[in-house]
Amino acid sequence: MDLRDVVTSPGPTAPSPVGVPSPLPARAADAAISLEGVTRRQGSFALGPLDVVVPRGLVTGFVGPNGAGKTTTIRTILGMASPDAGVVDVLGAPPGTRQDRLGVVLDTLALAPGWTPLSAAHVISRFYPAWNDARMRDLLRRFEIPAGTRVSDLSRGQRVKLSLALALAHDPELLVLDEPTSGLDPVARLDVLDVFREFMVAPTHTVLFSTHVLSDLDRIADRLVVICSGRIAFAGTPDALAETYAMVRGARDDLTPRAAASLIGARLSPSGTFEGLIRTCDTALFPPSALIESPALDEAVAAWARNADSPAGAPRTAAARPGEER
Repeated sequence: MDLRDVVTSPGPTAPSPVGVPSPLPARAADAAISLEGVTRRQGSFALGPLDVVVPRGLVTGFVGPNGAGKTTTIRTILGMASPDAGVVDVLGAPPGTRQDRLGVVLDTLALAPGWTPLSAAHVISRFYPAWNDARMRDLLRRFEIPAGTRVSDLSRGQRVKLSLALALAHDPELLVLDEPTSGLDPVARLDVLDVFREFMVAPTHTVLFSTHVLSDLDRIADRLVVICSGRIAFAGTPDALAETYAMVRGARDDLTPRAAASLIGARLSPSGTFEGLIRTCDTALFPPSALIESPALDEAVAAWARNADSPAGAPRTAAARPGEER
């Protein structure tokens, strides 16, 4: 489909001023996680200001390039790092105070290598009043994790599944996942995604899913939050991304100054072509010879990342459309 067919308001959309937080979405009582004006500096890296809402009952994908601030944000949500400014709310309370209702899967398994899955469960169960031994054993059987094998002897896939079993055995309301499927083979990844789908059958359950495997989000994410260089570039539904943004490709000679100014994360090739992300309301700036199509998530993330690394120094954004949060 040529997105020019849906253009109703030609002309470039002005970006938000650099360094000024975008308007906040309304703070709903059903938010599982909210960050308001959150900042944190680590060396030369500056996170925020971040304004993010993770609604209850949905899977929110959290994506961005390496070094964008995903892990720092998750550590702040979990109470493992303190923000320099701003407010973080997790399940209606400050970070670290509702751990019994929270399940966490990080990209590394922080267990003693000499432990077995059962001994790990025995130790961790002391911190969760609602721990269910029968549920844990069922998960170990389902995931085909040998209960008596040392953690150090488990495969990468088995360690990820063990982390997930430990996170689910106390029936949490909220799962926070940092790269849980990274390095897994396709079969193991699909098994893990099936578990997330089953978890989400309960209407009060929520998942925050940080990953570089963007195809996983295509399968299960209800909402997306994209972060680049410590700032939010996009927050909304996958449909809002497709409706609000487009990828454009064409000949550099066809670029007018106004069209060039509308490009986000432009790539100019030595062969005389260009490509970049644009708002769909800017498609009328480009000639019929330009190819304009809906962006794949990885294309949009790459464009925002290039834009964030440009001299302007921050993601280019604009006023929110329906389904998109700012």
